[in-house]
Amino acid sequence: MGETRAFTEEHLPEVAALYMRVMRGRPAGGGQPLESYFRDIFLANPWVCPDITSLVYFSHGKLAGFLGVVPRFMEFRGRIIRVAATSQSMVDRKLRPGLAVYELLERVLQGPQELTYNDGSSEEAYRVSASWGMHGAKLYSFNWIRVLHPVQTARNFSDRAKGGFRLLAKTALAAALPVDTLLSRLSGPFSCPESSYISERVNDSDLLQCIQKIGWREPLKPFYEPQSFRWLMSQAASASTRGEFCMATVRNPAGELCGWYVYYAKPGGPATVLQIGARGPQHFDHVLIALFRDAWRQGCSSVKGQAIPQYLVSLSNQSCLFRQLCTCVVCHSGDVDLVDTILRGEAALSNLDGEAWMRFSVESWE
Repeated sequence: MGETRAFTEEHLPEVAALYMRVMRGRPAGGGQPLESYFRDIFLANPWVCPDITSLVYFSHGKLAGFLGVVPRFMEFRGRIIRVAATSQSMVDRKLRPGLAVYELLERVLQGPQELTYNDGSSEEAYRVSASWGMHGAKLYSFNWIRVLHPVQTARNFSDRAKGGFRLLAKTALAAALPVDTLLSRLSGPFSCPESSYISERVNDSDLLQCIQKIGWREPLKPFYEPQSFRWLMSQAASASTRGEFCMATVRNPAGELCGWYVYYAKPGGPATVLQIGARGPQHFDHVLIALFRDAWRQGCSSVKGQAIPQYLVSLSNQSCLFRQLCTCVVCHSGDVDLVDTILRGEAALSNLDGEAWMRFSVESWE
């Protein structure tokens, strides 16, 4: 018979070992660095509270499952709500955990939060979530990509291939790399994006001031406080394998603040966007082009990010391509209006609000 318990410090070694077995397929590894990261994210985050906690599942006396939960705050129609952002759901089926995944999710959904949210649920996890009344937010469940250097972008995708095809593709594309240089000098979609708007690198304090001054106009939006925002930015910046962590504000030619963006810049690789904000719809295109210009100058091959439903037309007009991911954004709330707001694409959700900023999947943990 299984038992669900709150995740505590004593469970760290077993949870880290469970992660390496289930998520990485390795019987050992991770050790102290991975244990410390689990502690930082789930036991020492600035929102930690006793009534919304991560959970572990024991089967036959052994730790067989884990579901991470980070309490967060958002603002919905002028009031502050509590959010349970779930992450790192994993079960060791070799330990015959029975209905562990269902019991862990049921326990989380019984919590006092007004919204339960996950921005990277696998198809299997989505089916489990749907059986408990969670909703798939399809408008947020695909990504866009803006190609800056086409040959380098193709080379990045070829890295995912296997065997002889990968070697052949990399060799052919390496020979074609000078084509990117030629295209960048021509007037067209692969030249340096031009904008009269000016972007400026800032620290987390200046970025938060910009966000608080401009804000969002959507009914559901993030709620940031200085201490927790500083911690969040510090954690996101620590994912150095994704590239240089960049925070910038954007001003119009008159010097007025019009938006901001947060992303990882990886020269020769993709730029990964965590968040884009704009003062109003009329400013979004300018902020987006300023981001593309910044990434182009840093030598990034492309820019990619999570879908922003209210700006799909703008993204399309700026030569962005869209693709459906193998993961799904899911949500649950007893407030029908809150759920409908997300399903209609009227929430200001970004990769800073779920688990996309975490380092679990991008570190080797050797």
